Amino acid sequence: MLRNIIHIIKSFAFFISGVLIKRKYDVIFYYPQHFNRGVNNDNQFFKHILLSCDRNNISYIVFEEPDFTVNNKRNSKATPFDFIYIVIILLRKLYSSKLTAQLKDQKIGGFISRLFFRNLYFNNYITLSQSMLSVFRGINPDALLYDLQHGIIHNNKENYLVGGVAESNLVDNEANLLLSGASYKNILVSNEKLNYFQNHALVIGSNIPSKINLHESFNNNILITLQFTHDHTAEQNEMLFKELSKFVASSKEVKFYLKNHPRFNDEVNLSELLKLPNVMMAPNDINECFSLCSLHATAYSTSTFEAALLGIPTILILTKTEFNYFQKEFSYPLNNVIGEFDSILFYQEKSKIIKNWATAYYAPFNEPNFINSLR
Repeated sequence: MLRNIIHIIKSFAFFISGVLIKRKYDVIFYYPQHFNRGVNNDNQFFKHILLSCDRNNISYIVFEEPDFTVNNKRNSKATPFDFIYIVIILLRKLYSSKLTAQLKDQKIGGFISRLFFRNLYFNNYITLSQSMLSVFRGINPDALLYDLQHGIIHNNKENYLVGGVAESNLVDNEANLLLSGASYKNILVSNEKLNYFQNHALVIGSNIPSKINLHESFNNNILITLQFTHDHTAEQNEMLFKELSKFVASSKEVKFYLKNHPRFNDEVNLSELLKLPNVMMAPNDINECFSLCSLHATAYSTSTFEAALLGIPTILILTKTEFNYFQKEFSYPLNNVIGEFDSILFYQEKSKIIKNWATAYYAPFNEPNFINSLR
């Protein structure tokens, strides 16, 4: 609680001082606190883009939105947005419920701009998970707004494209997408009805490394990235847990390392699984996990792509079709069981196949494309 108060005070001081102090940035970066997943509590999704800005003398500021419900630590290099965030939450309760969510936030942004952003100038706004798009559209009607892709996108992905129609939060704010690969843009463009993404989606690549294979053979360690979150119903989480338990029970000869979803909040009790001698929690750092484990397993985690780019095959542990995105949408090229990877030649052959597959979705970072997208 004390930590939250300290960040609120720091945030208050920054924005109150902005009433008198003029600040000008080429880019405002904005993200919710739960994206602090790096070793130093930094935001890995922004890291390569911030370095690109540094190399090209592009001025920026990073705002961090608080999340008082998670345990993720704060990023000491980001400016806390706590004070403005609280103001926004209060104003949302005061504005008419007859307004759409987008219009309400745009009006709130206009109100905030006259008080706290009157001396803060920016041309571009880049966010994650579409956070505060409408508020910043209200703050600056002329700025370019971007949402940076941070997970998988498929045909019928909520907040992007449902039933062939682009998400209203994007369209109403004239927001653009910064995508990691051409295959993602193709999914959006080929399945939409009104051609919004054709002109509002740009492929800039990603920061996921793909140069080296971490392993030459299966080392009997399997990383399982879990998908238990409040986004699912209790029944869905229970189904995912049953599939996980069945998979773990299928082999007593290997070690399973469980890695919770970043937004895991005890939706499922894992204590019984962790009592098994060959099941343990994985390290916090995903890079350390991949160094430790030469196989990956999941229901539908985006870590499947990260693993593939490092030459690590994934076993999809779903028998239900509800979350079967990797087979339906992305044509994942493997369908193997644990025992098949005991062969070194088999492991290396599959590593090559999945690495080629993943590159179409997560291309290397294209700095010129990114720099040229900015105003």
